[in-house]
Amino acid sequence: MNRWFSLVLACGLWFGSASLAPAADFPTARFVELARGSGKLDSAQLSALEQELAGGDPAAIEAAVTSALGRIYPDYEAAVRASDDDNLEEARRLLGGLIAAEDRFLAADASFYLSRTCMNHERFEEAKSLLDSLNGPLLEYSTHRSITQYYQGLAQAGLLQNEEAVKSFMEFLQFNPDAPERLRVSAWRQVQQLQAIKQGQMDDIYQRMDFSRRRLEITEPGDRTQEEQDKIVKMLKKLISEQEKKEASSSKSKSKSESESQQQQQQQAQNQSKDQSESQSGGNSNNPNGKFVDKSYDTGNASPWSRLRDRSRDPANTAIKDKLPARYREIVERYYDAVNGNESAGGNAPSPGGTPPGGGSRVPNR
Repeated sequence: MNRWFSLVLACGLWFGSASLAPAADFPTARFVELARGSGKLDSAQLSALEQELAGGDPAAIEAAVTSALGRIYPDYEAAVRASDDDNLEEARRLLGGLIAAEDRFLAADASFYLSRTCMNHERFEEAKSLLDSLNGPLLEYSTHRSITQYYQGLAQAGLLQNEEAVKSFMEFLQFNPDAPERLRVSAWRQVQQLQAIKQGQMDDIYQRMDFSRRRLEITEPGDRTQEEQDKIVKMLKKLISEQEKKEASSSKSKSKSESESQQQQQQQAQNQSKDQSESQSGGNSNNPNGKFVDKSYDTGNASPWSRLRDRSRDPANTAIKDKLPARYREIVERYYDAVNGNESAGGNAPSPGGTPPGGGSRVPNR
């Protein structure tokens, strides 16, 4: 699958998706007619709107449509401001009733701004529903097609829908060559990271940790969350067991090597003793007092994986904190903060004693 997606990107093949029509396909004439029919824009404003829509600059077109909708619908300007202020509850209240508006231009614009706010708050389930609509029935009426595709990839990855996320990011890269460079770089990195995930390995566990952490932080400790937590525990136990087996094998090799080394030391000691005897009786010796000093050697500290055997209360958490990079330790800490917060609020999250982990980041607006 990874190789297939890479080939598609390299060859520029069509995915068979109609959701990526260029922004130039936005029905400007129909929107201008809507604005004119509303009676809310004067002739100068209508002329400026037509010029901005005809200019071809995606950012200018987006701003012009949102601004015009704010004039046509007096409450819409405040709704967009709530999204700009990242006020989730206010955005839901003011935009939620507009996503099914009869005016499809308004419905599409409202859906985008509400989905953006949901993404910023890691409400991926809610955002994905809106993004699916924007990439489906509302596509024709939206001016935010490029960023919508990027958001959809992020939401899918956050929901552990990795294959779908890779496809969305690849489509974004293929059909939006003029998108901001930071979004394109981010999308490409996301593709690389998602394709590198192997089931049951640490990156897979890390992603599931983050999923669980997010769900707990938004007080959603339901069956899906607990199911992922159970998977995390099983995967970590398997990795720990595999590592302990490797250590045991390495320990055997080390013991054999140490045994051989001890034999060599004993032989050397015997030789030294013989030399000392010769020295005391007048033989050649570099040790004038004829005394042999027995030396001991430090075999080194046990690895963090070895110490796991003595930490039975929460081996998964301990393993990560002792052995893994900082990004994993951070997720563990955030995860347990979420668990503790959820428990204090009366939630049903499992106790930290037996269930480990899951960062989230604010998505760019443009």
